[in-house]
Amino acid sequence: MTTKTNTPLAINVIAGKQYSWCTCGFSQNMPLCDNAHREFSTKKSYKFIAEETTQLYLCGCSETQTPPFCDNAKQCKTK
Repeated sequence: MTTKTNTPLAINVIAGKQYSWCTCGFSQNMPLCDNAHREFSTKKSYKFIAEETTQLYLCGCSETQTPPFCDNAKQCKTK
């Protein structure tokens, strides 16, 4: 079951910690990867390290050209 959404999704991140943003849309833990792509898709997660401890809004449609953030060019509506 695809769990993509057309809005950015908020997550709390910790400075220096690595996160994996879902690029396939099958994660049950959107916007973060839960490795569902291994069964359903050939796409790989997009890994990033948080620069500061804060709340980020990550792209929920997984179609952005500026991962992991929305680029406003696809269906996501910027928060």
